Amino acid sequence: MHPDEIVVNNGKRDLTLNELARMQPGMDRLMAEVGPRLHRCYYAALAGNWPLAAYYDKSAIKQLALSAESRPKYEPEMTAYLRDDYAPVTRAIRTRDREAFLSAWTVMVDRANALHGVFGKPYIGWQTPGQPPDDLDLTAGMQS
Repeated sequence: MHPDEIVVNNGKRDLTLNELARMQPGMDRLMAEVGPRLHRCYYAALAGNWPLAAYYDKSAIKQLALSAESRPKYEPEMTAYLRDDYAPVTRAIRTRDREAFLSAWTVMVDRANALHGVFGKPYIGWQTPGQPPDDLDLTAGMQS
């Protein structure tokens, strides 16, 4: 059966499998979801709220892995990035090592921006926001 012959319903209308596939987010939308997660991860770690940092770290990793899965042309670099450049951030969060976290964070951000250039988008330069998110209590759940 051809994908244009397979029809699903999203609760509002019938869609062919190909129409549904075309609605899947591109890398721009996927990455727009990574930035806020990393922003929160960074400032949670700075606040010493390691469980919150771990929560956003895990969420960012899942989003980055989804990016590699849904956009195969990025898969080899994204897999290597997660393994080599991002994993030290996760390790520092697990060990609650602020200095290791800050060092790994810098490497992770620099490498992400280098990869933007590798994929022909050197004009994308992500940076850690200069202020903590104002919609999140970074001390929630921490014991006094």
